[in-house]
Amino acid sequence: MALLAVAVAGPAPGDERFPVFNGELLQSGREIWLENCLGCHGDGTADAPRPEIYAEWRARIEQSREVLYRHAIEGFFGPDYSMMPPRGGNPSLSDAAVQSAVDYMLELVEIYRPPAEQE
Repeated sequence: MALLAVAVAGPAPGDERFPVFNGELLQSGREIWLENCLGCHGDGTADAPRPEIYAEWRARIEQSREVLYRHAIEGFFGPDYSMMPPRGGNPSLSDAAVQSAVDYMLELVEIYRPPAEQE
């Protein structure tokens, strides 16, 4: 994945773990992610993978982005009883909004990818 080609604009005050990326879609994705996804993905609630812990993402990012989008939009129960509610539990989110939040989270995962895991 060549996700690191997107420049980082810098962290927002109080959110150093979750930087603002350049690009309107990623900035929108960050807002959606902070409002809807951080509650579980920030601390691993219901075994939600945390972006700072690459090992929790390794198997997930081996899947296509379309699969990740579908799981985030439709919901998903993992083999280890992890659970992703449809649209992060917010039924008012559009498919495009959910996809932008997924894209933002995948950028975070890339930032935290250990050097030994980089291709």
